[in-house]
Amino acid sequence: MTTYFNQRTGDRVEMDGRSARLDSLDNWKILGEGEEGEIVSDGVLSRPTLTAPGVHDPSADVPKTNEELREENPSLEGPGVGQELTLVEDDESAPVLKPPAKNASLTKWQDYARQVEDDPERQSDIEGMTREQLVERYGGGS
Repeated sequence: MTTYFNQRTGDRVEMDGRSARLDSLDNWKILGEGEEGEIVSDGVLSRPTLTAPGVHDPSADVPKTNEELREENPSLEGPGVGQELTLVEDDESAPVLKPPAKNASLTKWQDYARQVEDDPERQSDIEGMTREQLVERYGGGS
C-alpha cells in the first residue's frame, strides 16, 4: 500500500502500487510507514482556504453596520458620505410618453405631437401635417 501526501493541501491518498501521475507532481510526496506529512506554504494562492495577509476573511467576524464603521473612522464623515437617499415611488414619477406606432391614425399622431412639442409656432403646424410628416418629425414607434 502506497500513501501519497499533498504538501500544499494536506490531502492523503492511499492506493495499491504507485501512481505515475502523482509521482510526476512536485506537491505529492510518498509517506513511509507511520510518517506524518508536513504542509509547506508555497505562496498566497497555493491554499485557497487560507486568507492572505491584508485580505478580509468574511467568515472570521460579524459584519459591522455603517454606523459602527463611522464611529471607528470619523474621517468618513463629510459631503456625500452618509446622506439619506430619497426614494421615488412609481406613482410619483412622470409617465414615459412613447410615440405611437408608425401605422397609427393621424389623430393619434397629432395628439402625441401636441404633447411633446413645446414650440408654439410648430404646434400650429401640427394640424396641417400628414401622418408621414409627423412620423418623420417626432419619430415612430414599432
